[in-house]
Amino acid sequence: MTSIRWRLFAMLLLATGVIWLSAVVWLQHSTRAQIERVLDSRLAEAGHMVSSLLSNQGLAQAVSADAEGSLTLPDFRMFEGEMERQLHCQVWSLRGTLLGQSGGGPQERLSKAREGFSDTSTESGKWRVYTVVNQPLGVEIMVGESMAMRENLVTDVRAGLLWPILVIAPLLALAIWISVGRGLGPLGTFAAALARRDDQDLSPVSAGPLPPEIRPMGAALDGLLARLARARKRERDFISCAAHELKTPLAGIRTQAQVARAAPEGQMQRHALDRLVGGVDRTARLVSQLLDLARAEDDQTARSPEHAVAHIVQQSVAGMQGLARNRDVALQVEGDAGDMLADPVHLGLALRNVVENAVNAAPAGSAVTVALSMRGIEVRDQGPGIDPDDLPHVTDRFYTGKNGKGTGLGLAIADAALVRIGWALGFRPAQPSGQLACLTAPRNATPPGP
Repeated sequence: MTSIRWRLFAMLLLATGVIWLSAVVWLQHSTRAQIERVLDSRLAEAGHMVSSLLSNQGLAQAVSADAEGSLTLPDFRMFEGEMERQLHCQVWSLRGTLLGQSGGGPQERLSKAREGFSDTSTESGKWRVYTVVNQPLGVEIMVGESMAMRENLVTDVRAGLLWPILVIAPLLALAIWISVGRGLGPLGTFAAALARRDDQDLSPVSAGPLPPEIRPMGAALDGLLARLARARKRERDFISCAAHELKTPLAGIRTQAQVARAAPEGQMQRHALDRLVGGVDRTARLVSQLLDLARAEDDQTARSPEHAVAHIVQQSVAGMQGLARNRDVALQVEGDAGDMLADPVHLGLALRNVVENAVNAAPAGSAVTVALSMRGIEVRDQGPGIDPDDLPHVTDRFYTGKNGKGTGLGLAIADAALVRIGWALGFRPAQPSGQLACLTAPRNATPPGP
């Protein structure tokens, strides 16, 4: 891929070249027009000057004789700077007799125009002619200039203007190249500063002053670094929490294994083995919850195609019926969510953990109700409820509250999963007793009607 410097250089050079070329074309056209106006002005001056000279020299007798060649006219030479211009002059009587002419011109009449400027073609080429009628003398004075001579003059002037442009063009290209390099200097400095960074340094890159053009890049990098910092923090927290929480159950499993190995066969050994199996189950449950938490908090987890909320609830509740039967709790679904849609993976993960907490908190013989509505899902149990002091922290990881039961991960997983799909988790006391967990859907969860 072409470098930014070369691309900028090419774009600036092209834009400058187009403007420069347009200016050159305009200058050439303007120069030609101005030169022609000047030459026409001088041509008219020459015609009036010849007419004045004829009047002052008293040539009325020669004119009245109306004899061809009765006037002798000198060559007219004019100088424009260092360039010589030769003009051809003819004097005709009003009766059509050529009274005289200067040398170097055609023998035929220069122009048929009665007065003023005209262009004419003769055997010797094209001419620009100015005609003056001197009525008192009864003559027409025609002063002409060869168009070829004019073109040579215009060409020389154009060439004089063009050479400086050709000399300046390479210097302009060099100036553009140097300017682009200096203009991209801050980008190189920015890249060098990033290259010198330690891989543990995730601080914002836009902390210092940045040029306006680089600020969007700095902001994007800051966002990327912030996401990387959060990902690293999640990894560290996961490893730390997993190591801390697995240490105790693993130590208990080891202790029960040692007791079972040392105990004689019988009731004591069976009791130790039962506790050993329970410890393994709790450890497996903790590992499963840790993995669920990591998946719920992972920003890179792909969203699944949305399904009907009612279908997600039915599947989640069906999976929890075994736990409810073991706890002697009636688990039931009521209400209707209409056409509401949601991500089945994240909503199912959140709902399973909320329902599990409710079933574990409900006393034997009671019921847990999962109620659907157009606002979301409500899970109601008939347990003792959440202590008001614990309520602000129930979604914190590994927070078990005053009773110290469970792993303290279920509601943290539910909250993280709901946040990922735009839902919200809230709690309030149920009437007349128990706890109500509210899974509130976003406003756009229900598709518009036909």
